[in-house]
Amino acid sequence: MKHAIKTLMMILLPVLVMVSCKKDDPKMGRLLDKSEIKYEVVQDFKADSGGNTVILRNLTAGTISMWDYGSGTSIRKTDTVHFAFTGNYVIKFSAETGGGVVKMDSVIVKVTHENLGYVTDPMWYNISGGPGKQKQWVLDTQGKYFAGPLTFIDPTNFNTVWWDAGQSIYPDSMAPGDYGVMTFSLMGGPYFNAVKPMEGNIVQNGTYTIDLLKKRLTINGGTILRGYKPAKNGISGINWSYYEIIALDENTLRLGVYRDHDVDGEGNALLVYNFISKTYSDNYVAPATK
Repeated sequence: MKHAIKTLMMILLPVLVMVSCKKDDPKMGRLLDKSEIKYEVVQDFKADSGGNTVILRNLTAGTISMWDYGSGTSIRKTDTVHFAFTGNYVIKFSAETGGGVVKMDSVIVKVTHENLGYVTDPMWYNISGGPGKQKQWVLDTQGKYFAGPLTFIDPTNFNTVWWDAGQSIYPDSMAPGDYGVMTFSLMGGPYFNAVKPMEGNIVQNGTYTIDLLKKRLTINGGTILRGYKPAKNGISGINWSYYEIIALDENTLRLGVYRDHDVDGEGNALLVYNFISKTYSDNYVAPATK
C-alpha cells in the first residue's frame, strides 16, 4: 500500500507543482475588446492644405502602439508622418495589451496635393534622381563595379560578408543572361517599373516606399531584378516583400533579401543584389590590361 501511495504521489507531484505555479503567477492582464481601444488618425490641414501631414495618436492607457503607415512603422504613442504625393494611404493600428495584440480597422487618408519637400532626403535622390525625375538600374552581372551581382551577408551583422560572389556564381546561384532594367521614379509619384527578360519577359508596374529610419525599401506590385538557383526555382524560397538597403549612392545600389531554408535546405542568409545605374553601366570603360 505504501508503495502504491508513493507511486501515486510521484505521478501527481508534477501536476501539483504546475497548479501551484499557475496560482502564484500573477495574470499579465486581459485582452481588451476593440471597443475599448481609442486612437486617432488626424490630417493636419494647417500644415499642408492637401492633408500630407498626418498625426497618429494612441489614446488607450497601458497599451503599446503598433503603427504601420506604408512607408514605415512606429511604436510611439503620438507620432507624425508626411506623405509627399497625392493618393489614398492606408494607416494600420494595433495595440499591444496585457492579454495580447488587438488589431484595429484600417484608416484611409486622402492626400490631394503634392509636397515634394518630404522627399528631399539623399536616399530619394540617389534612387530616383529626385522629384520629377527617374533613374534606371541594372544588375552588375559583368562586375563593372562590384565583384558580381550577388553577395551573401550575415543577416545578423550586415558588415560581415560570407561570400562576395563574382563570375563564379554561374551557373549554380544565378544563370548568365540579360536581367533587364528596373526604374525608380518620382515623376508624379513614387513609381516602380521592371522589365525582366529572365522571368519570361514580364513587365511589372507598381509603387515603392522608403523607410528612411530603418533604411528599408518596399515595392508594391513588383520585385527587383533577381535570380537564385534557377534549376530549382530558388526565388520561391526567398522573402521578396521588402529589401534592406545595404548601400545607396549616385551610381550603386545594394538591396538585401532574407533567405530562410531555401530549396537546398541552406539556412539563414541575407542575399544582397548589387546594382549599378544604367548610366554608369552604359558609360563604363574597362581598365586597360597590361
